[in-house]
Amino acid sequence: MYAILHETNLEDYYALRDELGESGGGPARVSGKEYRYFDDAEFLERFAEARAEGRLSIRFYLEGVHCAACSWLVEKVLQEREGAAYARLDLGRSIVEVVFDPRTVRLSRLAHALDRIGYTPHPLHEDSLAAARKRESRSLLLRMGVAGAVAGNIMLLAIALYAGDFTGIDPEQANLFRWVSLGLSLPAVLYSAMPFYRGAIGGLRGRMLHMDLPISLGILASFAVSILATVQNRGEVYYDSMSLLIFLLLVGRLLLSRATARAAEASETLMEQAPQTVRRERDGRVEEIALAAADSGDTLVFLPGDVVTVDGVALQSGWVTEAHLTGESDPVLRAAGEAVYAGSQVVSMPVRLQATAVGAFTRLAQLSEMMRRAASERAPIVRLHDRIASYFVGTVLLLSALTALIWWQIDPSKALWNVAALLVVTCPCALGLATPVALAVAMGRAAKRGIFIKSSDALERAASVRHAILDKTGTLTSGKMELLQKAFAPDLTSCEQDKLLAMTSALERYSVHPVATALQTLGAGDLPVEDVRVFAQGISGQVGGSRLAIGSRRFVQEHEQVLPSWTDRVAANVFAARDGEVVAAFLVADPISPEAGQAVAALRRKGIRVELLSGDRREEVQRVSGELGLDESRGEVTPEEKLLRVAELEQAGVATAMFGDGVNDAAALSRATVGVSAAEAADVARSAADVFVSRRGPEAFAELVSVSRNTLHTIRRNIVIAVSYNLLGAGLAMAGLVSPLLAAILMPLSSITVLTLAVRGSKP
Repeated sequence: MYAILHETNLEDYYALRDELGESGGGPARVSGKEYRYFDDAEFLERFAEARAEGRLSIRFYLEGVHCAACSWLVEKVLQEREGAAYARLDLGRSIVEVVFDPRTVRLSRLAHALDRIGYTPHPLHEDSLAAARKRESRSLLLRMGVAGAVAGNIMLLAIALYAGDFTGIDPEQANLFRWVSLGLSLPAVLYSAMPFYRGAIGGLRGRMLHMDLPISLGILASFAVSILATVQNRGEVYYDSMSLLIFLLLVGRLLLSRATARAAEASETLMEQAPQTVRRERDGRVEEIALAAADSGDTLVFLPGDVVTVDGVALQSGWVTEAHLTGESDPVLRAAGEAVYAGSQVVSMPVRLQATAVGAFTRLAQLSEMMRRAASERAPIVRLHDRIASYFVGTVLLLSALTALIWWQIDPSKALWNVAALLVVTCPCALGLATPVALAVAMGRAAKRGIFIKSSDALERAASVRHAILDKTGTLTSGKMELLQKAFAPDLTSCEQDKLLAMTSALERYSVHPVATALQTLGAGDLPVEDVRVFAQGISGQVGGSRLAIGSRRFVQEHEQVLPSWTDRVAANVFAARDGEVVAAFLVADPISPEAGQAVAALRRKGIRVELLSGDRREEVQRVSGELGLDESRGEVTPEEKLLRVAELEQAGVATAMFGDGVNDAAALSRATVGVSAAEAADVARSAADVFVSRRGPEAFAELVSVSRNTLHTIRRNIVIAVSYNLLGAGLAMAGLVSPLLAAILMPLSSITVLTLAVRGSKP
């Protein structure tokens, strides 16, 4: 049945069914919906994803989410009471991910539990998600409008009552104004304040103390005092202040919701709007098809300005920008046979490519999934706040009881009013929001710069790093051999030098060694070559009538003669001998990247020692280390030795960061405090690392450390601000120096202040 309704776009049937009820018996409804259709096989096939051990994962948009207490309540109820294997709420987007075992727990039960505690779940579908968000925003605005209108009208009557205290007013008329004010306040108390009651009741149903409980008690306490004064026709009534309090609380909730949503948008750097169609070339014709219809192996065409929506191999050269993946906006040339990833944008000429991955299997989709999961993980500093939240509300209620007891002895007329002020002013929203928002924003900004962090725990750990271990190839160097220096025998003329370079280029074209590739560009290379012999460390052949041998120092010494004295004065690792005489020396090496020196200097300024461990030759490692002035370096290091070095530092209490991109780095990446895999890293290295950097060189890691330390500094500062605010507010409220009205103004202002600092304070 579900499949039929889905295919005919009649899914609203389920909403109508839930509202009108089904024929036949069934369990009594507690909160309006049972969500039985969530257990349909067709529904699960569409919205759920398969996980290990027979588990399923599904994501819901939740109505009613507004603060960190909601995250705590939702996760506790689903995991500890309902038996979900995993539950994490993305506060900024109000999206919860639930992992459950359908053999032991029904999805309808989990959905009903969410609805019962005040959070209506909607399966994550873009159209339904937008509609739910719009409906929730409209409801909040309507409640706020009703409260504002009520407060305005009641204040007109209150002005008459206040004026009557000075000029005199007929007691019957004053009593009439009180009863009219009571009637006008009912929509605000019974309708506008309903979100606070739902949060409080939902928490009690879940056997937990929600942050909406103190606010609800504060509203009801002031309302009760006013009703008592109205019925007894004596004492003060506070209908005007109470209605304005509800209005301001709703304004604060709306501002808080929008600020949190904007913060969440800062972390959604990979979820840009992508085209839903693509051009496929088949049998010489180009046709436009739906992106969902594209398949691996298809030949696709992307025009200038198009965003590439699949991973593929270029069939012809073309310029693209890869800002989504690397953080760099400069165009790069992708030659035929090179990989082009989803998220790239075509610059100047059409790009034809053969698709290798589409949809959820593209690199961009996998990075997006990694970022989404990272945002839902709990870092130690977040888990600390979760524990604090579970005790905070109970402490506030105890202080409220103490305030009521003290003021009942001093002035009973002010007891409930001061209790209401205390309950409102101590709302810990600022404390609860500061940490998760700061972490989410920091991870989003890092992603924009090509730094993809797998968990907020890794972001927190990066701040403690004091020793960085770097690999050489692809990290400090470009990863491609180049000719850095050349020298010739003193008796060679410039004309003879040019001829020798051409001979070298011609001979090296018969070798595929990386060193040979670097020497092939020295000359035209069109000289006749005969009798070519390729060895492990060199090559020889007859070139232009002369016998030429090119290779390492050992190769030349074994095949030709002792190196002349002039070679001792040059830095070289490749030598050329013509007719038995060494006449040229070359330094062919992997050049140091331009940014390496700046990155090493940046790490040192942060108090981080930099060590180079590489499996490359000792001489080459010493050259790189010397040019960069590194603290320590070792060459010809095995993977086991890298792991041993990391373990040695960790056991000594030194937090380490391992930066590498090869299979030989995987073990050390896993053992380090923070493992960082470089651009184009092997799959096993990316899996072992905590952070994937899409740019070459350690400069991205230096930025990661800055982001991490700035974020933790911001969190600590926000905690101090939030705690100070709550302590000061609680003290003033207990002393009777803060009214509920002033408390309603201060509460959202403190939260917005903390949110603003969280967004601004996580920059690198």
